Amino acid sequence: MSLAPLPLSTKVTVLRGLGPARAAALQEAGLDTLRDLLWSLPYRYVDRGSLRTLDSLELRGFEAPEGGVVTVLGTIQDLRQSTTRVQHMALTEVLLADDTGTLRLLWFNQPYLGRTLKVGDRLLAFGPLTMGRQGLELRSPQFELMGREEETPWVRRFLPLYRKLGPLTGRVRQRLVTEALGRAHPPEEWLPLDLSKDLPDTLTALRLLHEPPDESDARALESGSTPAHRRLAAEELFAFALGVALRRAGRLKRRGLVVPTSPELRERLKAYLPFKLTGAQRRAFKEIVDDVTSGRVMNRLLQGDVGSGKTLVAFLSLAMVAETGGQGALLVPTEVLARQHAASFQRLLGPEAGAMQLLLGGMKAAEKRAALARIASGEARYVVGTHALFQESVAFHRLQLVVVDEQHRFGVKQREALKEKGGDPHWLVMSATPIPRSLALAVFGDLDQSVLDELPPGRQPITTKLHRPESAERAWELVRRELAEGRQAFVVSPSIDPSDEGKVQLRDIQAMEALLRGIFPDEPIEVVHGRLKADEMAARMGRFVAGASKILLATTVIEVGVDVPNATVMVVDHAERFGLSQLHQLRGRVGRGAHRSHFHMISGSETERLQTLVETQDGFRIAQKDLELRGPGEFFGVRQAGLPQFQVADLVRDRALLLRCREAADRALAQGLSERQMDWLRREQARLRLADVS
Repeated sequence: MSLAPLPLSTKVTVLRGLGPARAAALQEAGLDTLRDLLWSLPYRYVDRGSLRTLDSLELRGFEAPEGGVVTVLGTIQDLRQSTTRVQHMALTEVLLADDTGTLRLLWFNQPYLGRTLKVGDRLLAFGPLTMGRQGLELRSPQFELMGREEETPWVRRFLPLYRKLGPLTGRVRQRLVTEALGRAHPPEEWLPLDLSKDLPDTLTALRLLHEPPDESDARALESGSTPAHRRLAAEELFAFALGVALRRAGRLKRRGLVVPTSPELRERLKAYLPFKLTGAQRRAFKEIVDDVTSGRVMNRLLQGDVGSGKTLVAFLSLAMVAETGGQGALLVPTEVLARQHAASFQRLLGPEAGAMQLLLGGMKAAEKRAALARIASGEARYVVGTHALFQESVAFHRLQLVVVDEQHRFGVKQREALKEKGGDPHWLVMSATPIPRSLALAVFGDLDQSVLDELPPGRQPITTKLHRPESAERAWELVRRELAEGRQAFVVSPSIDPSDEGKVQLRDIQAMEALLRGIFPDEPIEVVHGRLKADEMAARMGRFVAGASKILLATTVIEVGVDVPNATVMVVDHAERFGLSQLHQLRGRVGRGAHRSHFHMISGSETERLQTLVETQDGFRIAQKDLELRGPGEFFGVRQAGLPQFQVADLVRDRALLLRCREAADRALAQGLSERQMDWLRREQARLRLADVS
């Protein structure tokens, strides 16, 4: 008897063979409905044509399409568990056999495999082939249990593999997916025609990806670029773009504080400037002035490369508000940076410096009380602070503008908390990591963008070099020369202590300090890292900024904002531990004065990736490369608040599609959305967790 078709919103618990433990595992992974289950695609496809017989495996001249990874299928003939002699690790050894020969499979420190695998099981294994003491072997391969020899063989060309979820194995997930596909009712069509043209409908796309026909293109399947992938990606990106467009339309309807402007004010602002603005700075400032005088709430992203002068544009915007009776707040991620910004604002304000107030979490109680009183009374018109600005005890007098530095370090909830304090202030968000435009549209959805794409005159180009560890002496020789000329140097180390990094042997900051004291015995050295107390960190940085010490050895706490024009050289140890954008940020700490500056990286690996920095100083190009190599999650840091949780769409691969979806969303909004479309959108927003984005 055939079962009635089910809408995709049906709970997964209707499927057969789902006991409480398995149902709980699905729920924990966020797979509540048939739709969730079906949109959770296989993580890999094994092409039967790529299977190697065991007698065909050889290392000599072996050029596998996946860089040495082979896929084999056989039966477990023998299984042994022991402990290695040297490091006393649990060792699981399997002898795999097919009709043509045998192969050893080894796993370290996974003793539970003795319970998972049994002699007689059919095993599909894939991993890099290596030469061991007893011949060829696969070390720590990934594997899939294919049941016993006598069970049904693998009949189709492509085998989809699913991740194990608790007690739910990949094979059981595959069985659930097959049943769900058989019982699902085709969903309503929400995609506009111009996006769905030439693409399969939703249910057909899901079938093509869970049960690929034998004629499918293996490479397109693996890279996520089939028409079926494009269909699902378009649905996610269209829902996302529509949500962003709605939020933006809502923001544009909100009445914003109108900041007054006048020719006299313009003259006053000009008097604060140490030099003429670049064309890009003037353009960005004009866009900000237009926003804050328009009667709508400003929400603008100001991005520019290292050293392009974002802080000056932000200062002018804050001054515009402060000089006309309002208050402006600058929000920064670290206390070091807050102190630096406060000092540069005081320099710019000159005799007006008393209008500036610093607020930090680490302040003494009496100091903090006085600061809070000045902010509440409106005596402090410029407020610079860290997360302390979010605390309930902070009350503003007339908060009209909030400038956020280093956007992606502040979560959405914190920005909402600040909004509640000051009515509905204008927002200016500064990002020091240049973000390719299409990605900025996704991450900072409803922000207007201003880009500073030229450097102020007088910024020196920075010479960039990459050394292997054995030729690191050249970098130290350069440091020696610069110090002799009266300059200062930064040295950056990736970890505070050796235990941080697990198996990889790194030279940690303590070992680096010993090395530097050996090479430069007469030079005063300061060491800073994230485990220091705030006041100790500030004192050490202060001595370096003042020129009392010549070398600053640091972890990435100096990545943003440290401004020492006399520092002309930076050496980064183990440069492969950093993202390209992070290294580009670090490079921006030198080249701030009138002297030629140098940035040297020491690395024994990933030299091809690091070569990008040697070849270009364009932050947007570097960021694009970084994104392509690492993906947006890594690019923004794993804890980035506000990256949408797409299941199929990929913000780097699908950026052209995202722009098309943006245009389609604007058109759909102009025509007006029906109640049913709004219901669909609410469901999608919840599923993609888009409610938290910007």
